[in-house]
Order: sequence, then structure tokens, then C-alpha cells
Amino acid sequence: MNKRANRVYWLLLIMILIMGVCIFADGKRGDAPDNKEAENVEENSMTTTSEYISETSTEPMSADGTETTTVQDTAALENFYKNTVFTGDSIMSGFATYVQNASGTAPHWLKQCTFLTAVSWGINDALKGSGPMYNGKAQDITASLAAINPSKIFINLGINEMNGLGSPGYSVEKLNGKYGELIAKIKTAVPESKIYVMSIPPITAAKETPNFSNETIKKFNESIAAKAEEWGIIYLDFNSKFGDALKPDYARDGIHHQPKAFQEVWIPFLQNVAAENL
Repeated sequence: MNKRANRVYWLLLIMILIMGVCIFADGKRGDAPDNKEAENVEENSMTTTSEYISETSTEPMSADGTETTTVQDTAALENFYKNTVFTGDSIMSGFATYVQNASGTAPHWLKQCTFLTAVSWGINDALKGSGPMYNGKAQDITASLAAINPSKIFINLGINEMNGLGSPGYSVEKLNGKYGELIAKIKTAVPESKIYVMSIPPITAAKETPNFSNETIKKFNESIAAKAEEWGIIYLDFNSKFGDALKPDYARDGIHHQPKAFQEVWIPFLQNVAAENL
């Protein structure tokens, strides 16, 4: 009885060992595809991440839905905008206030620039010798520019002349001629400065009237673009970056801009200018 029990015991033990070896071997054979699959998942994950980064790193979109090319290199931007003057009316004044706010988020490459701006200032005012404050004194814009002698000048001027433009005796062509006179005056004062003229941005659709419309603004901008080569300036199509009309959430009063517009349109636009002109 004991001998038979021992034989049964050893047979069971051998069978258990054989089954264990088979299970172990099957497990090893199954590991290779699983590991390979894991490697593929990791590779796919890396590819997906790379594609995601590429997709989410696209350049900023302007309000009209077009992509812009920007320079993200701070050193390159600071170098490009070194000794640059921005001049203009109340729209540019709003941008100046945003940039010069000590607790604001404007980049340093803009904070290093000089702003010569004045509320209710226009092309005709500039021709008559009226100009923004500089060193505590309001003076002719050309006198201030001559004192600074900037490498670049960005001009955004003319919104105050858009109201009523096109009425008898007040035409796009006549105002265009005045703008040409101002450009010539500036070039005489600072012949080495490169001049960039930013087209006048649109107003909100709700702000439009028969005498103050985005269509008139567009026509005046086109007249400036047509004269750019003759005047020796670089025309910047700033207007179209806002679309057909200024978005309400970009506007403070239908004309002047909110910080959201500066962050989403102005800064990417100026980065793009640097990218195209470096």
C-alpha cells in the first residue's frame, strides 16, 4: 500500500512539474509580442505627442483667420526694435499705455521703444507743427524725431480724419497728398530712419455711420499702399489682421482697443514684421 502510494505521489509530482514548465514556456513565448506591442505603443505615443506639439505650435492666427509668421527669439526682437519710435493718435496712445504699464504683460522688446503719441492728433495737425509731448514739451513731431534719431519709425495715424472723409472738398486723394507731405517732412528730418506706416485699423460694425465707415478706412489704406514705393516707406497691412470690422471684445468704445487686441493682434503682428524684415 505504501509503495503504491509513493508511486502515485511521484507521478503526480512529475505531472505538476511538466505542467509548470509548459506554462512557463508559453508565458515566455507570449512575452515577446506583448513587449513589441508595448514598444509600438510607446513609439506611437511619441509620434502622437510630436504631432500634437507640431499642431499646437502653429503660428498665431489673426482675426481674419490667416496665419502669421512670428519671431519668438527675444534677443532678435530686442535687436530689431532697438531705438524704435512708435507714433500716432489715440489708438497708438492706448497701445503705449498698455506697453508702458509697469505691472503689465507687454514684452521687454516693446518696453524699450519710444512712444510719441497724442489724443485727437491727426495728419493735418502734424503738418501744422503740432506734436506729442517729448521730454516734457509738446513740439513738432519732426523735432522730437530729430532729437531721437531712431533707426525705425512706426506710424499709425489718420483715424481722426476718417469721419466725413469723402464728403465734398474732403477726399481720399486730398488726404493722401497730406500724408505724403508728412512723410517727406519726416524723411527730411531723419533721412536714415526706416519708416513703417501701419494702415488704419477698422472700427466695430456698430460704430459705423454713412460718414464714418470701414469701407472709407479701407479705401484710404489702399491709397497709402499705392504710394508706398514713391514715398520710400514700408506699408504694413495692419487693418486686415482685424478682419472686416473690429471685434467688439477688442474694442473699448468701438474705435479704441482693449488689452485683448494688443495681446492677440498687435504683438503677434509686430513679431511678424520683425520676422519678415530681419
